[in-house]
Amino acid sequence: MKPADPCLFDSSIWILGQNDPLWFSTVVADLPDVATCLAAVGEYAVGLYAPREKRTREQVREFMDDKMAVVAWHAHLPDDFASAARLIGDAIHRSAAKPSLPDGLIAACALRLGRVVWTKDDKDFAAMGCRVYNPLKDPDHRPPS
Repeated sequence: MKPADPCLFDSSIWILGQNDPLWFSTVVADLPDVATCLAAVGEYAVGLYAPREKRTREQVREFMDDKMAVVAWHAHLPDDFASAARLIGDAIHRSAAKPSLPDGLIAACALRLGRVVWTKDDKDFAAMGCRVYNPLKDPDHRPPS
């Protein structure tokens, strides 16, 4: 992956960003074309409701408003659902991975738009034919421990 490649952030990247805003701001500042899709936003937005701690829910809302709102959010087209089913089914059939429906929708969107999926779950997305980038495996983009 080249830094100039258009990318699509999976929810795992949004979660990394919420947990380490300085790392996130540094990494995103270097990327010329960042986007996400509604399935990734939906996965991340579970954090608005699931956590028992009010402060955690507030952190999710703040991160969505401050960081996520500034990137493009791609909608899913009706064909993305059929593509997701095929991508997931094929990955499972080949015993390559067991991606979720949201992951299939993210993959379908990334493939349709020609974007690299930024994710911690590179195995699932690679099994669905996506170009993937895992910043945790790159010393230049890995968050500090």
